[in-house]
Amino acid sequence: MRVVMVDGFSSGKFLAKQLKDEGCVLVHVASSDTLDSYYYKGFDCALYERMIVNRDVEMTLAQLQRFKPQFILAGAETGVLLADRLNEQLQLPYRNRFDKTNARRNKYEMIQCITQAQLPAARQFVADGWEPVKHWIGEHGRFPVVIKPLESAGADGVFICEDMYACKAAVERLLGTTNKLNIPNTQVLIQEYLAGREYVVNMVSLNGRQLVTEVVRYRKQRTASGGILYDIDELIGPDTPVYSILVDYTRAVVRCLGIRNGPSHAEVMLTEDGPKLVEIAARTDGILRPGVSKLTTGLGQIDAVVLSLMQPAAFEQRSAGEVGYQRLQHTYNVCLINRSEGYFEKDVFLRELLKLESFFEAVFYVENGQRIGVTQDVFSQPGTVYLVHPDPAVIEADYRRIRTLELQGTYLAAR
Repeated sequence: MRVVMVDGFSSGKFLAKQLKDEGCVLVHVASSDTLDSYYYKGFDCALYERMIVNRDVEMTLAQLQRFKPQFILAGAETGVLLADRLNEQLQLPYRNRFDKTNARRNKYEMIQCITQAQLPAARQFVADGWEPVKHWIGEHGRFPVVIKPLESAGADGVFICEDMYACKAAVERLLGTTNKLNIPNTQVLIQEYLAGREYVVNMVSLNGRQLVTEVVRYRKQRTASGGILYDIDELIGPDTPVYSILVDYTRAVVRCLGIRNGPSHAEVMLTEDGPKLVEIAARTDGILRPGVSKLTTGLGQIDAVVLSLMQPAAFEQRSAGEVGYQRLQHTYNVCLINRSEGYFEKDVFLRELLKLESFFEAVFYVENGQRIGVTQDVFSQPGTVYLVHPDPAVIEADYRRIRTLELQGTYLAAR
């Protein structure tokens, strides 16, 4: 089987590895020659027969036509639009509705699309300057509000603003800059703040039928400037009362946005009025690790994508069930939050982690000796610690120990 990975970064690295292990022949397409170096951390070019850098879509298409791919997949958010375009040009069957491609990336169009379909969603406004933003907030009449780029990922450039001063500062901070997806912020999106508990609903679709692979409860923290830090991802079981509410809503969102084949990663706020979409992406959840999935659900989103490609009949059989997965063990994905500047040194920290009863794996995004600052967003988090255990109390205790170690500066070297 011949597969093209567009920007096989983030969790796309693991998707590519599993496809390679299944005997697939892979070609990698980098969506641009100006991608942030953040994406290349841990990237293994040995998985691929050929590496292509997209500088001209027609030239890229010509190269791919010679390869004759059967599937084209986006490995990370940066590759979603190009993967859609290549799939459409080559008319591959495992693709999504092309007329909704921009609505799957542009957050304003995304919410407009589901609102027009009469799905619950946040009020919103888009502008290219402060004055119209100020006018909309005045009419909206309440704080906080959320200000963010039209196209970004990982809470990059997302601010929760409690007053007009914070709103103006956020708008000025965003406009005229380039986000981590290498997209210029020429406009900003202002949205109603959704009060409630935030969840992730991960699915994989095949011919318009979805298999639920994870429903996760988020815990986040706010920075002093109103930015968002990821704290914990906690897998919930299908027996949780909110599971079916979240899943039913997300299925409707997925259908509305034309996601017919492949993964989707939705962030949904469960408000007192019911679920409302924060945003959705047509790619795998970036924090996933197949080893954790095997212990906690048996089949995670990455495995499910591979199953949909390699064994579509088996996938369809699984997706026919009412419940997508069973929670076999509890798990936290703990996003590290560095509190002071210094030089990263993992050895002592890792020794302490190995003492934790629920410790499964630690993934670091920085190297020993590298200078790191105070964590401001997902792109400046030093790493993720994966905890797995049958007893949630053990996991919670181990989580608190990790935060204590951070406050003590355990992964910062004395200089």
